[in-house]
Amino acid sequence: MKQKSKGIFFTVTEQEKKKIKKNAALCGLNTTEYLRQMTLGYAPQAVPPDVFFHFCEKIDALMEPPFSPEVNERAMSLLAEIEETLLKPQKDIVNGGDLSANDMSGV
Repeated sequence: MKQKSKGIFFTVTEQEKKKIKKNAALCGLNTTEYLRQMTLGYAPQAVPPDVFFHFCEKIDALMEPPFSPEVNERAMSLLAEIEETLLKPQKDIVNGGDLSANDMSGV
């Protein structure tokens, strides 16, 4: 990983700061990492509640025999889709990662 040695500083309103901190916490990130991901065009996802992982474990248990390999394959595909959609940061598709708009409603 590259050594980070440059800082960027900017000011926000108290309300914006609270919203940024809240959204970062929901994503399990500190504000610096949250803003870095947002600036680089990623859309950090909120950390799913524990019940989500419990649900995934139940799906995984369903893939035990006597189900067919086809059912197991479909279940694995579903789990991969859930992981990709909910757990991995993704590029912001709505505006192509261009966060130059002055609107911070997505923050």
